[in-house]
Amino acid sequence: MKISFVVGLLCLLLAVPATADLPTDLQSVVDEFHAANPQAPGVVVYVESPRFGLNHVLVAGAEDRGSKQRLSADHTFRIASNTKTYVAAAVLRLAEQGALGLDDAFGKHLPAKYADMLRADGYDLDAITIRQVLAHTGGLHEHPADPRYEQQILEDPQHAWTRDEQIRCMVEWTDPIGEPGEKFSYSDDGYILLGAILEEKTGNNLGAAVRELCGYERLGLDSTWWEILEEAPAGAGRRAHQYYGDHDTIDWHPGLDLHGGGGLVADARDLGRFVRLLMKGEVLREEASLAAMTGGGTGGYRLGLIVTEAGGHVGFGHSGFWNTFAYHFPALDLTIGGAVLSHHAERGQVLLERLVEGVSAASK
Repeated sequence: MKISFVVGLLCLLLAVPATADLPTDLQSVVDEFHAANPQAPGVVVYVESPRFGLNHVLVAGAEDRGSKQRLSADHTFRIASNTKTYVAAAVLRLAEQGALGLDDAFGKHLPAKYADMLRADGYDLDAITIRQVLAHTGGLHEHPADPRYEQQILEDPQHAWTRDEQIRCMVEWTDPIGEPGEKFSYSDDGYILLGAILEEKTGNNLGAAVRELCGYERLGLDSTWWEILEEAPAGAGRRAHQYYGDHDTIDWHPGLDLHGGGGLVADARDLGRFVRLLMKGEVLREEASLAAMTGGGTGGYRLGLIVTEAGGHVGFGHSGFWNTFAYHFPALDLTIGGAVLSHHAERGQVLLERLVEGVSAASK
C-alpha cells in the first residue's frame, strides 16, 4: 500500500510542470526572437513534453507583412526539407514490407529514365545504395547548388518545375561528388529520386504514397498534405506567407521544391507531432527500422534525420529552406517544431536552441 502510494505520488510529481511559468517563459523567448527579426512577419512554434506539462503552440506576429491578421496555431506553411524525414520514413516502410532493401543498389529500383541519365553522368548506380542516398553519402550532387537555379526561379517564380527538369539540371550542371559512401554531401536530388522510387513501388503519386505508408490518419495528422498532389484537408488552416528577401513566396509555384526534397504543407503542431511520433516508434513498425534511421549515416545526418545539440541535449529531426524546423530531444522527452516566416531571418535553429535551453534549465 505504502509503496504504491509513493509510486503514484512520484508519477504525479513527474507529470507536474517543473514551473508553472514555463509556457510563459517560452512565449517570451519566441516574442524576443520575433522582435529581433522584423523581416519575418511571424513566428509559430509547437512545444510538447509531458514531463514539463508542455503541449503548447507559441505564436508571435502576423501571417503577412503589413497585415493585421494575427498568426495563429492553425496557420499552415510549406515545410521544405523537413519533408525529407517523411520520405525517408516512407522508404523504410517499403523496406519493412519487403519491397526494397536499404543495402540494395540504387539502380535496382530507380526508374529507367533516371538511371540512364545518371549513368551517362558517371554515377555508378550498382555501387550506390538506398541507405547511402537516404544519408546523403551516395556521391549525388544537387541542382540547387548551381546559382542558375535560383536565378531562374527569381526570373519566373510561376514556372512549374518537374522532376525530370530538376534531375536534368543536376546531370547537366554538376558532376558526381566522390565515390559512393566516401563522404556526406547534401543532395536534394537524392530525395527527389527516392520520391520517384516511392511512386514506382506504390503506383500512387508521391503525396498519396507517403500519406499511406506513414499513416497520417492513424497518427492524427489532420493538417498535413502534399501541395498540388493532394487537396488541403478540410480542417487545415489558412496558409501563412513565407518570404525570400523582399519576395512573398505564397504564390510561387510549388514545383520548385515539390518532388521529394520538399513538397509538404503542415501546421506547427502536425510538423512537431510527426517527428515526435516517429521517434516514439509510432510510424515505423519495427524497432530495427527506427534504429537504422537514427543510427545510420554520419555523425551529423542519419537516414532523413539531422542530429543537433541544444542545451546540452541531443535532438533528432530536420530543418528546411523556408526556415522551418522540427526536432525531438529524447532525454527531455521534448519536441519542438515550427516556422520563422522569412528565409533571411535568423535561423530557426537559434530559436530552437533557446527554447531547449529554457526547458533544460527548468529541469535543474
